[in-house]
Amino acid sequence: MKKYYSTQTEQALKNFPFNTPSVSLDLIYAITEVKKAAALAHEKIGELNSKTTSSIVAACDEIISSKYDDQFPVSSIQGGAGTSINMNVNEVIATRASEIGHISVHPNDHVNRSQSTNDVNPTALRIVSLKLVESLLKELKLLSQEFRKKENECSGVLKLARTHMQDAIPTTAGAEIAAWRATVDRDLRRLSEFLPYLRELHIGGTAIGNCLNASAKYQKEIFTQLNKQLKMYGPFVPTSNFQSFTSTTSDFVHLQNLITLTAGNLSKIAHDIRFLASGPRGGISEYRLASLQPGSSIMPGKVNPIIPEVMNQIYYQISGKNLAVQMANETSDLQLAVMFPTVADALIASCSILTTGVRQFSQLCIKLLKVDEVRCRENLEKSTAYATLLSPKLGYDAVSNFVKEAVKTRKSVRDIVLKSGIMSIKEFDKQTETL
Repeated sequence: MKKYYSTQTEQALKNFPFNTPSVSLDLIYAITEVKKAAALAHEKIGELNSKTTSSIVAACDEIISSKYDDQFPVSSIQGGAGTSINMNVNEVIATRASEIGHISVHPNDHVNRSQSTNDVNPTALRIVSLKLVESLLKELKLLSQEFRKKENECSGVLKLARTHMQDAIPTTAGAEIAAWRATVDRDLRRLSEFLPYLRELHIGGTAIGNCLNASAKYQKEIFTQLNKQLKMYGPFVPTSNFQSFTSTTSDFVHLQNLITLTAGNLSKIAHDIRFLASGPRGGISEYRLASLQPGSSIMPGKVNPIIPEVMNQIYYQISGKNLAVQMANETSDLQLAVMFPTVADALIASCSILTTGVRQFSQLCIKLLKVDEVRCRENLEKSTAYATLLSPKLGYDAVSNFVKEAVKTRKSVRDIVLKSGIMSIKEFDKQTETL
């Protein structure tokens, strides 16, 4: 394999020899988009000749098309605020551009002109975040649609609602599922409302956000070029204070929090489904999950709730990464958020695994989920749920005594009340038919 990277990348490989994934290629591609835009901006304002620019642009296009994925081996865990990430890209572009144009292209003087790691990398992460969040939103919308289909199918299925894992009051399967959908829809709205924050950039701010070594013409033109290249994610605008963006990663913390919240809500729904699908004979058994694979190497016929379980574990993973991002942001000392590599790695990984998890949850769990109407009615009739509906007519204390007797004798509340003679069957049904 020919190496297109050089000294600084090789030093990073020696200094950070961790057995961890390398820097996300999504981030590499986004950095490359910034380099391409910068070269075109410099040519436009007369700060870079056309030969050098066309060579850099051609090299960038090859990288973005995945042609040189093996040239970005640097570990995602590293010191230096991500300088090794930026320089790895600069070196590969410079080497390949030199080949293409048969000229000498310098990684710093040409590819990194009017830039620094400190404005390039966060800008690229905002671009990546926009792309990843859009994909996540798409999957969440599809999940919401599957929930709506299922709630419509089950709108008339009476069942038991539970609070504290105890019998509560009657509800319907449709209402239960509708509540899950509404939770997802709120997460959708929260994530959508955050997108404008990601379109604010501080590219051109260079090392600390005071724009040293970047001309005013470049600062304006780089935004023009980015908006041309990435119009599907824009419009990008300069933020009001470049130094603020250099010295903190708080917007990424906010996004990570939203991703964690969404994952937590989906994990809660997954827990609900695991509980309601427990069985098939010794549990609740009101929901039926699709049999996707054998559930045991020793227990024949066993079906495990594998997709709800994976949603739970995705939340655990993302929750841990959320803490890492918060801590990394808190250690943004003075003028620079030096822990950028942790922020980038955690945020990209979190959004990526959640997007895949939502897709699997939607297609292999919710879409295939069945509601056992007979079992739902059976559990409702055996429960103490009708007690709440009876108390307005019979009084809290009287109904409490009926409930205690029902639990003691293992009979239904209906049987106990009717046996007492205090209500007729017709009166009981009228009082409890409220849904």
